[in-house]
Amino acid sequence: MGLASIQSQIKSLELQLQLLKAKLQKSEQNVPRKSFGDLCGILKGQVESTEEEIDAVLYRMPPEPE
Repeated sequence: MGLASIQSQIKSLELQLQLLKAKLQKSEQNVPRKSFGDLCGILKGQVESTEEEIDAVLYRMPPEPE
């Protein structure tokens, strides 16, 4: 394969990536975002955690870097 052929293939792949990124971005715009209320409704009756259980998990997790 010649250098020009490889460069042509790279350019083609870059263009394909740009098209796929544009498609993804467009499809993400059409999906409504879920709210915290939606999450609570989805999990209603599915999960029962006490405040102590939640705190225990939070204390085990390393703090997020700022």
